[in-house]
Amino acid sequence: MRRSFLFVTALVMAVATPALAATKIPAAQLKLIPLAPTVATNFSAGDEVQQVITTSGALLLVGTVETTTSNLITAPSLGSSDGFIVALDARGAHLWDLRLGTVSDDVATAEYVDVAGNIWIAGSTAVSATSPAPGLNQITIWEVSSSGVLENTYSRSVTDIDIPNSISQKGANLVIAGNSSKVGFPTFTLTVSPTGNISAPKNSSVAPATSPGLLTVSSAAYIWQNFVTSQVIKGVVGIPSHQATTVLIDSSLKARTLKSVFSIQGTPLSLKYQSGIGVVALTQGSGTYYLTIVHTK
Repeated sequence: MRRSFLFVTALVMAVATPALAATKIPAAQLKLIPLAPTVATNFSAGDEVQQVITTSGALLLVGTVETTTSNLITAPSLGSSDGFIVALDARGAHLWDLRLGTVSDDVATAEYVDVAGNIWIAGSTAVSATSPAPGLNQITIWEVSSSGVLENTYSRSVTDIDIPNSISQKGANLVIAGNSSKVGFPTFTLTVSPTGNISAPKNSSVAPATSPGLLTVSSAAYIWQNFVTSQVIKGVVGIPSHQATTVLIDSSLKARTLKSVFSIQGTPLSLKYQSGIGVVALTQGSGTYYLTIVHTK
C-alpha cells in the first residue's frame, strides 16, 4: 500500500555553524569521528520507522512494515501492511517484536509508555467492504505489555483519513493528536479513556508541525546536537566543505566547550537521551533506517 501521503519526512536543510555559536572551541583541534550505526534495518520501500522512545531498560521502535521478513521483525505477516513495535536493549540487541493489525492495511504511527509500564500505540486501519480499501478510515489503539504481549485493541471509525502522530496523558485519559485529510482542518485531537472508549476527533485549522533541522537533547553532563551541515565546523578537522554531512556533537553543559564531533549515516529524525542507555539518534537513509547509540554519562 502506498502511504506517501501519510507521513511527511522533513528534508533537513544544511544547518550552518551558528548552531554552535554559544559553544567554545577547544584549544586543540578535534577530529571528526565516523560512527557506525548500532542497528541498520533491512526494510524495503513502503516500510517506515515512525517513532522511537526510550525506557529505563529498552528502546521501543514503532512504525509500519510491508516486508515479510526483517532482521528487526520476526513475527509473521498479518496483512497487506502491518503496524509494528520492536524492543531493543541498551546495546541494540533484539528483545521482542510484535506486528499490529488485521488482514487489511494497518499503520502504527505514535507510541507512549504510561506510569505502569504499559505501551500504547496509535495508528489507523483500512476497513471497507470494497477492494481495494479506499483509505485508512478507522483509528486503532493497541495496548501492549512491557514484555510484548498484546493486551487490548480499541478502534473507532472516522469520516476522514486521520493519522495519529503523538500520544500524551491528561488525567486518566490519553490524548491522541495527528494529521487529517479534512479540507481546511489538517489536524485533529481525540481522547481515549482507561477502558478504551475513543472520542470523536476534534479537527483544527492549525497547520501540522514540521520537523526541526536541528535536534538537541541534554544528557547528565553534555548537550548533544544532531544536524546536517555543508560547512566546515571551526576547530574540527575532517568535515568536507560543500558536502552534506550529518554530525552528532556533544558540548559540556557547564563549560559549554565542544568535546566531540561524530559523523553518522542518514538524515536526522529523532534524538533521545535515557539514563542507563545513553544518547539515541534515529536517522533515515536510502531505503533504510539507522539507530546509533552513544553510551555516555
